[in-house]
Amino acid sequence: MKLRYSVASLLLMSSLAMPAFAQGETPDKPYGSGVMTFTTPTGTIVRRPVPPAVMAEMTKGVMPMTAGVMMMMHDGKMYMVPDHKMADGKMMSDMAMGK
Repeated sequence: MKLRYSVASLLLMSSLAMPAFAQGETPDKPYGSGVMTFTTPTGTIVRRPVPPAVMAEMTKGVMPMTAGVMMMMHDGKMYMVPDHKMADGKMMSDMAMGK
């Protein structure tokens, strides 16, 4: 009986996760096509799908990212830190990712 409930729960959970993966989102790649992520100065993160007409309006005049950006909370403030070389010559992204 427990096995039947376990299997049913697994099937239900996987069916709920499928729309996210269909958008191209995975835990290591949370940005899917047609989804916007907004981070507030307090660190609150809002993720929502954006209709194509709204996305077209939102993307007017935008520029694609060419380097990584670290988002971090420090002393109660949110910071965006562009990737750059550290004093030891290593890239900040390599240091942050444990390379």
